[in-house]
Amino acid sequence: MSTMRPALFSGCLILILVASGNVRADEPQTGKSAQLQTLIKKLEHNEGLYRNLKLELLYEHPPAPVDPDIQARQISDLTLIVQGENYRQEKETRGRFRQGYIVPPNKPYNHFNNGTQATSQVYDGETLRKLHQYEHSPGLTSDEGRKGGYGSISHEHERMDNLLRPHMMLLNRGPRIPLSTWFKGQPAIIDSPGLPNYNDGTTCQIQLLGEEEFQELKCLKVQIDRFRKGKHFLRYILWLARERNLIPARVVIYQPNRSKTLPQSEALVDEWQELRPGVWFPRKFHQDRLNWIAYIKLHKEQVGWREEYLEVVS
Repeated sequence: MSTMRPALFSGCLILILVASGNVRADEPQTGKSAQLQTLIKKLEHNEGLYRNLKLELLYEHPPAPVDPDIQARQISDLTLIVQGENYRQEKETRGRFRQGYIVPPNKPYNHFNNGTQATSQVYDGETLRKLHQYEHSPGLTSDEGRKGGYGSISHEHERMDNLLRPHMMLLNRGPRIPLSTWFKGQPAIIDSPGLPNYNDGTTCQIQLLGEEEFQELKCLKVQIDRFRKGKHFLRYILWLARERNLIPARVVIYQPNRSKTLPQSEALVDEWQELRPGVWFPRKFHQDRLNWIAYIKLHKEQVGWREEYLEVVS
């Protein structure tokens, strides 16, 4: 990717491009999509290796290298358990939170307060239970700290967080579905159980770009273009590591309405672990996102925020 800038992205790439294919995943499959169908079947098999998991994660939202004093900084402990479609997720976060962008007299543009937040979400196959609690130091418009919480109980099935799916970990803000389902196209996404409902007129075009080596791993490179009402609004490029159960080792995301050559974010697996012979899982990974305001106004390519998963224990 010659368009990558060292200030934001790193990694050594050796190009080994082979035969490619271009298919519309949301259209009826034909012989032309045989490569995609083979990939989907392999993904479904590999995803089945992770249907029962217990994860403990240490997650950090550190300040970017630029202007750390006006950046939020948080660290979280997460416990995630999945058994088939049932799951339990608990998260405790502590650090500095951005409260808002209000600009009162004689106060800075960004305002932060320190504190903790705790959330839990449990789905047992029939009932979804949620709880959120918080305790923050005095805020922008009050000299008193804030403490409280709220919760809900419903019979709605909410889709699992992508962190519970190793094939979607680097796409944690993407559709909360298995990667194999995503590759099948919008009808399969809509038909998959749980909320939210993605019946929003979106279509996907998938291109298999061939083989490429990344960080000494042989990867299948896949491009996903998403369109809404005919407008191209997102492009994902995934490096599926063949020696790591086709888990993405790298994901680069573009917003074509902003730039077709400059990525908005890049996520990488920094370290792998072998759960049992031949079954791999990311141990450490991170995501960097470009600061678009700085790029547009100052013509500087700098990280707007970074998310780091410092330790994943399965």
